[in-house]
Amino acid sequence: MEERRPMISRRVFLQAMAATGLAVACGPSAQPIATGGNKAATLSGTITVSYPDELGAKPKYVDQAAQALKTKYSGLDVKVDLQKISSGDYYTKLLLALSGGGDVPDVIHVGGDRIGELADAGYIEPLDKYVSQWDDWKNYPQAVKDGVSYQGKVWAIPYGLDMRWLYIRRDAMDKAGLSADWTPKNVDDILNGAKAVKDKVSGVIPYALYAGQAGDTGTANHSFVPLVWAYGGDIIDKSGKWIGNSDAIRKALDYYQRTYSGGLTPKEILTSTKPWTAMRENEGKGTLALLFEGGWVYGGWQNPPFDKSATEKNVHYVLHPTSTGGPAFTIGGPGTVWYVTAKSKNKDAAWAFIAQWNNKDTVAKLNIEDPHPVARSDSADVAEFKAQPYLVDSTKALEKARFIPTDANYGKVIGVIQKATGNVASGQMSVDDAAKRYADDLKQAIGADKVITQ
Repeated sequence: MEERRPMISRRVFLQAMAATGLAVACGPSAQPIATGGNKAATLSGTITVSYPDELGAKPKYVDQAAQALKTKYSGLDVKVDLQKISSGDYYTKLLLALSGGGDVPDVIHVGGDRIGELADAGYIEPLDKYVSQWDDWKNYPQAVKDGVSYQGKVWAIPYGLDMRWLYIRRDAMDKAGLSADWTPKNVDDILNGAKAVKDKVSGVIPYALYAGQAGDTGTANHSFVPLVWAYGGDIIDKSGKWIGNSDAIRKALDYYQRTYSGGLTPKEILTSTKPWTAMRENEGKGTLALLFEGGWVYGGWQNPPFDKSATEKNVHYVLHPTSTGGPAFTIGGPGTVWYVTAKSKNKDAAWAFIAQWNNKDTVAKLNIEDPHPVARSDSADVAEFKAQPYLVDSTKALEKARFIPTDANYGKVIGVIQKATGNVASGQMSVDDAAKRYADDLKQAIGADKVITQ
């Protein structure tokens, strides 16, 4: 569900939680499914539902939705194409199919951060005519609807959302003399806390700030972008122009310089393979003090090899502070979502599968097993979901969320962010030089007409 490229790779970190006994809506008890042509009673033919799954949490729900649809419409066959490959490899393979002249799946399952590029390429079908007749759409908050919209149209349906917490180890902060209940007053205070840990606590990494190419999308979504927002800026303006050398961008890069030159973050993050794996593990074990990461990783720390009671005692989570001490925020995202392909020859049936999958109870149960905030507000009211405090907190935090842009160029911008942060973190460039290079690289990557400076 999250935006890490490949998006589903983080699920390897999670352990599936115990079954909750929720009923999955299927068969006659499921609500009627609206179609664009109001042909719910006449669905027939064949559709193929294609998706990758690395952990194995989703297949039973996909199969249940497929079987429910076949039971409901006797003339319809739903073929499930489960590909046990990484989501990155799946996406590469999918693009080749979508750009070719042969058959393609009717329903696909990839990251919501791909909406812009898939829509611009003409590979996916807008869903407005379907959601306008789908009564369940009222259960999706406007921020969630906006998160799957691009150029005024809805392109996908989410089920488990992304958000992030600043995780703080109470035990590390207590040893550092800041008290177990310490929280940063503003964004710069994060570094004060990290310095206290560095000076007074042995065997604990003070802070993990992703930088460079090795940090993958975490360099942008878990580090650079929240810092720019924290300093009162943005990476893209309301007209869709990407922002180059600005005051907030320079302040964010200066934050990187202070973090890395001060020895608060290990430089191995710049060169390690998938550094987030080690950093998440360190935070869970107590050998990392501060980490801004996905809300879902807390669920992993509640399962072996971690100790649930120790996690609940020692891992504190808060929203990302700003530079002024003003309202804190989180970063939201639509997670991994379902799309109807533009080349589908049976779009009404493809939509019917998506609507069947995204019922209240399936959304609740899957996001308990693979811990995420729920996209449907009514799913958050399910008793078993409400029994998980951090899931309730994570869903509530989305009221304070800012969503990553769905612009088609964002993938290219991430590469520019990686380069700029890597240049500063490694000491190869000064903040001013890196900021200027950032603007130049943006122009080269996406076109000078799409970039402004402030």
